[in-house]
Amino acid sequence: MRAVLLLDERILSDGTHAKSWATATGAHLHLRDDDGTEGELSVAAVDRVMSRYGRALDPAIPVTGDVLELAGGFRLRRLRYHAPVDAEARDYLLWERPGEEPLCVVATMATAALRYLVLRLAAERPQETET
Repeated sequence: MRAVLLLDERILSDGTHAKSWATATGAHLHLRDDDGTEGELSVAAVDRVMSRYGRALDPAIPVTGDVLELAGGFRLRRLRYHAPVDAEARDYLLWERPGEEPLCVVATMATAALRYLVLRLAAERPQETET
Protein backbone atom coordinates (compact mmCIF):
# COMPACT_ATOMS: atom_id res chain seq x y z
CA MET A 1 0.00 0.00 0.00
CA ARG A 2 1.37 3.42 -0.96
CA ALA A 3 1.20 6.33 1.43
CA VAL A 4 -1.08 9.15 0.29
CA LEU A 5 -0.70 12.71 1.53
CA LEU A 6 -3.49 15.28 1.36
CA LEU A 7 -1.88 18.45 0.02
CA ASP A 8 -4.76 20.90 -0.16
CA GLU A 9 -8.52 21.33 0.13
CA ARG A 10 -10.39 24.13 -1.56
CA ILE A 11 -13.88 25.23 -2.55
CA LEU A 12 -14.47 25.56 -6.29
CA SER A 13 -16.54 28.29 -7.93
CA ASP A 14 -19.61 26.01 -8.07
CA GLY A 15 -19.41 25.39 -4.31
CA THR A 16 -18.03 21.86 -4.51
CA HIS A 17 -14.98 20.83 -2.52
CA ALA A 18 -11.82 19.63 -4.28
CA LYS A 19 -8.74 18.00 -2.80
CA SER A 20 -5.23 17.46 -4.10
CA TRP A 21 -3.33 14.31 -3.13
CA ALA A 22 0.27 13.15 -3.49
CA THR A 23 1.94 9.75 -3.49
CA ALA A 24 5.59 8.83 -3.80
CA THR A 25 6.42 6.79 -6.90
CA GLY A 26 10.14 6.09 -6.96
CA ALA A 27 12.01 9.34 -7.64
CA HIS A 28 8.76 11.17 -8.43
CA LEU A 29 5.82 12.77 -6.70
CA HIS A 30 2.51 11.71 -8.22
CA LEU A 31 -0.10 14.47 -7.93
CA ARG A 32 -3.81 13.65 -8.25
CA ASP A 33 -6.61 16.17 -7.98
CA ASP A 34 -10.35 15.65 -7.59
CA ASP A 35 -10.89 17.73 -10.76
CA GLY A 36 -9.05 15.12 -12.86
CA THR A 37 -5.61 16.74 -12.93
CA GLU A 38 -3.00 14.02 -12.58
CA GLY A 39 0.69 13.68 -13.28
CA GLU A 40 4.18 13.19 -11.93
CA LEU A 41 6.91 15.61 -10.97
CA SER A 42 10.50 14.76 -10.17
CA VAL A 43 11.74 15.29 -6.64
CA ALA A 44 14.05 17.94 -8.14
CA ALA A 45 11.04 19.86 -9.52
CA VAL A 46 9.28 19.71 -6.14
CA ASP A 47 12.49 20.90 -4.48
CA ARG A 48 12.66 23.89 -6.85
CA VAL A 49 9.06 24.90 -6.06
CA MET A 50 9.49 24.51 -2.33
CA SER A 51 12.87 26.30 -2.36
CA ARG A 52 11.42 29.16 -4.40
CA TYR A 53 8.39 29.80 -2.20
CA GLY A 54 9.45 28.26 1.10
CA ARG A 55 10.73 30.01 4.18
CA ALA A 56 12.58 28.57 7.13
CA LEU A 57 10.36 27.07 9.78
CA ASP A 58 10.60 28.68 13.21
CA PRO A 59 12.44 26.14 15.42
CA ALA A 60 9.80 26.70 18.15
CA ILE A 61 7.09 25.17 15.92
CA PRO A 62 6.83 21.41 16.43
CA VAL A 63 7.24 19.35 13.27
CA THR A 64 4.11 17.19 13.22
CA GLY A 65 1.54 16.01 10.72
CA ASP A 66 1.18 13.43 7.98
CA VAL A 67 4.36 12.80 6.04
CA LEU A 68 5.28 11.41 2.63
CA GLU A 69 8.74 9.88 2.29
CA LEU A 70 10.40 10.57 -1.07
CA ALA A 71 13.56 9.35 -2.76
CA GLY A 72 16.87 10.80 -1.60
CA GLY A 73 15.75 11.34 1.99
CA PHE A 74 13.30 14.14 1.15
CA ARG A 75 10.01 14.40 3.01
CA LEU A 76 6.85 16.32 2.29
CA ARG A 77 4.70 16.98 5.32
CA ARG A 78 1.33 18.64 5.83
CA LEU A 79 1.39 20.80 8.92
CA ARG A 80 -1.55 22.61 10.51
CA TYR A 81 -0.45 25.61 12.52
CA HIS A 82 -2.33 28.40 14.25
CA ALA A 83 -0.09 31.47 14.39
CA PRO A 84 -0.95 34.05 17.04
CA VAL A 85 -1.69 36.61 14.29
CA ASP A 86 -4.16 34.36 12.44
CA ALA A 87 -7.86 34.01 13.27
CA GLU A 88 -7.77 30.31 12.30
CA ALA A 89 -5.17 27.62 11.83
CA ARG A 90 -3.67 27.32 8.35
CA ASP A 91 -2.37 24.34 6.46
CA TYR A 92 1.27 24.40 5.38
CA LEU A 93 3.46 22.06 3.38
CA LEU A 94 6.79 21.42 5.01
CA TRP A 95 9.69 20.35 2.78
CA GLU A 96 12.34 18.46 4.69
CA ARG A 97 15.68 18.16 2.89
CA PRO A 98 18.56 15.97 4.04
CA GLY A 99 21.05 18.01 6.06
CA GLU A 100 19.17 21.31 5.65
CA GLU A 101 16.55 23.21 7.57
CA PRO A 102 12.93 22.51 6.63
CA LEU A 103 11.08 24.95 4.39
CA CYS A 104 7.46 25.89 4.97
CA VAL A 105 4.92 27.14 2.41
CA VAL A 106 1.18 27.85 2.70
CA ALA A 107 -0.35 24.63 1.33
CA THR A 108 -2.69 26.37 -1.11
CA MET A 109 0.15 28.29 -2.75
CA ALA A 110 2.55 25.34 -2.99
CA THR A 111 -0.14 23.02 -4.33
CA ALA A 112 -1.17 25.57 -6.96
CA ALA A 113 2.43 25.78 -8.19
CA LEU A 114 2.76 21.98 -8.31
CA ARG A 115 -0.58 21.64 -10.13
CA TYR A 116 0.53 24.27 -12.65
CA LEU A 117 3.69 22.28 -13.43
CA VAL A 118 1.69 19.06 -13.86
CA LEU A 119 -0.74 20.81 -16.23
CA ARG A 120 2.11 22.47 -18.14
CA LEU A 121 3.93 19.17 -18.62
CA ALA A 122 0.72 17.49 -19.78
CA ALA A 123 0.12 20.28 -22.32
CA GLU A 124 3.62 19.84 -23.75
CA ARG A 125 3.27 16.08 -24.23
CA PRO A 126 2.07 15.02 -27.67
CA GLN A 127 -1.51 13.77 -27.61
CA GLU A 128 -2.26 10.18 -28.75
CA THR A 129 -3.87 11.54 -31.91
CA GLU A 130 -0.68 13.47 -32.77
CA THR A 131 1.63 10.43 -32.76
